[in-house]
Amino acid sequence: MKGSLIKQHRKFNNMTLEDLATGICSVSYLSKIEHNTINASEEIYRLLGERLNIKLNDINQDFDEKIYQDLLEWHEAAQLRDLSLMDELKRKCELALEDNRNIELVHLYKIFQARHILTREDQLLNKSFLKELTDIFPDSSLEFQFFYHKTLGINHLMMDEVKESLHHFLQANNRMEKLPINEYENYFHISLAYLKIRSSIESIYYGEKAIEGYKNNLNYSRLIDTYMIVALNYRYLNIHSVAEEYFLKLLKFAKYHLPQLEKRRIFHNLGYIYANQENHQEALHYLQKAQGIETSEKYFEISTLYLLASTSYYCNDMKACWDYIRLGEQKAKDSSSIFFIHKFFVLRHTINETTHNDEFIDKLENEIIPSMRELNEYEDYKTYLEMLGNIFYQKRLYKKSAMCFKEANNFRFTQKKDLL
Repeated sequence: MKGSLIKQHRKFNNMTLEDLATGICSVSYLSKIEHNTINASEEIYRLLGERLNIKLNDINQDFDEKIYQDLLEWHEAAQLRDLSLMDELKRKCELALEDNRNIELVHLYKIFQARHILTREDQLLNKSFLKELTDIFPDSSLEFQFFYHKTLGINHLMMDEVKESLHHFLQANNRMEKLPINEYENYFHISLAYLKIRSSIESIYYGEKAIEGYKNNLNYSRLIDTYMIVALNYRYLNIHSVAEEYFLKLLKFAKYHLPQLEKRRIFHNLGYIYANQENHQEALHYLQKAQGIETSEKYFEISTLYLLASTSYYCNDMKACWDYIRLGEQKAKDSSSIFFIHKFFVLRHTINETTHNDEFIDKLENEIIPSMRELNEYEDYKTYLEMLGNIFYQKRLYKKSAMCFKEANNFRFTQKKDLL
């Protein structure tokens, strides 16, 4: 086990075998030490330790079950976001590992320290720490590899690097299947990553697995989060009746414990669902309730204003409609939201019945539609292609119209390929 510790610290110090071995032993002998195939003399361990600035003689390398359980409790506290307990267990593990240098426990400490940074300090992992974890990986246990992929997945998700995060979460899932553990948080993260790339069937599958686990261990907060993910997936699939059922269940289920921002999300999404079912009065009811709850998320706020404007239009309340449009346009401009600047532009011309003007057609074809594609806003990309196709058809530009409808029909076949 000393060999693994030597190798880990050598790599952490960016030293080659030659750098460490020079003046102490041969490179081949050091390689055998690092692979734990031979035990060196106490003198060689002392010299290697001095060069690496670590203690190698008279260290306790026994696997301590108590330290192991404390490490797992530390990670569980991170999952529950129990910040004070995280700090307490971190310090406890640090003290225990001063006298115990079992390499497996040391490795687990490192990966749980990374999770601590992500959760407790709400910071991304720096390059040197990532390198240290990557250097540990080849010689680590299957359990470390599971936590490694899970933790790096969270790190990438925090950077909104969804493709990379999903890769790590799936790698973690593959290793979890070979271990006597069943971490529902990993199912949750897989479901969340799939939601972000609009792979709704996969997201629902893993979301339901997470819900089952969170119900069993009474993790109330995560249960609400996962219900929200599943509900959103049904909304994206346009299965509005099922999405409505989930959102209403969330309101009932979390009547007294739901945070205000989560209530706002539910009201907003119910408004969206009812608007798409042409139940405009009910849509307005929930959208106005959503608007009544303040949020610092500008995108979310502007989205509610857009839905209020379009729903008011269908309710023939034109004064309210234009008030929402003007407010939404200003907030979209202030936050430089290209997506909603385009959305309000199209809505304004639709209401004014000026969608056949050359200026509008040119902007829709050459600016708005390509922008929606670039932003991965495929639902609006498809909708605006169909709008342009209808305009070209009415202008008897049949070839152009056909090209628009063909591209719109290819929508579902291209979105996952482009994202993954």
